[in-house]
Amino acid sequence: MGEDVTSLCPVDPAQACDFESLGSFADKSGKVGPVSVLRCRRCGVGISMPRLPDVAFLYDGRESQDFQPDARGLAHRIKQIAFRRQARTLLRHVGARPGRVLDFGCGSGQFTRCLGDLLPDATVIGSDFHDGAPLDLTDRLYLPQARLAGEQGSFDLVLAMHVLEHDDDPAALLARIVAMARPGGTIVIEVPNIDCIWTRLLGQHWDAWYVPFHRSHFGRRGLRALVERGGLNIVSEHAICLPTMGRSLANLFGRRNSLFFLLAGIILHPLQWALEKATGRPSAIRLVLRRP
Repeated sequence: MGEDVTSLCPVDPAQACDFESLGSFADKSGKVGPVSVLRCRRCGVGISMPRLPDVAFLYDGRESQDFQPDARGLAHRIKQIAFRRQARTLLRHVGARPGRVLDFGCGSGQFTRCLGDLLPDATVIGSDFHDGAPLDLTDRLYLPQARLAGEQGSFDLVLAMHVLEHDDDPAALLARIVAMARPGGTIVIEVPNIDCIWTRLLGQHWDAWYVPFHRSHFGRRGLRALVERGGLNIVSEHAICLPTMGRSLANLFGRRNSLFFLLAGIILHPLQWALEKATGRPSAIRLVLRRP
């Protein structure tokens, strides 16, 4: 394995994990070289190897698929419709309308913008580790994570949508996220599900593996253990059908992602949803949490 990983449990660093290899994966960044994924037989959490103490270099220039380079194209407009629907669903899961919202790790900012449009009376702030706002938030509120210290404990709702999996130390990252919520505030965590039906049917072609950008890989058991160890109360859990079919098909056929595969994913989405519903193995897991 190259380095000692016996004490690298993402859920409990004091626990010695019992890792098995899930194989070698293609390096989506072109910056790391050979990449592999190990999974603990005890806690069920996977880790990407080699370990990266600082992942910022992976996102130089906002070049990864977590960012939308064109704020005017057809793909952007299609995603706008999808994000708006997702934002409505999230607000139903949360229940009460929050006054101050932080989208921690907002990426392209497109979801943040859609959420802000649905909450015209709220203060909705996007945040990521880049100093400048992404294209979709140039006329909205944005704070780089380096400037968030003064905002700790001030948000009614803190979102971390597909954020925890991007760090080698998700427990420490979760603590930073939780610190932004006020006592009694709501935190929403969403991650890809390592136990979804697509890891079985598509294997390494499933797009949400997305290594080396995704550093930690969660199933339901590991995610719940992580948040409970972090002192959070679980309010509700939701199965999420993550729209990964387009990129997964591109991976399967060895092609670059394009508008064609985006449209193919949209056409196949009802089938994807039905299969995830029938098997009880969703492509993503969302937890609504309460800070004590």
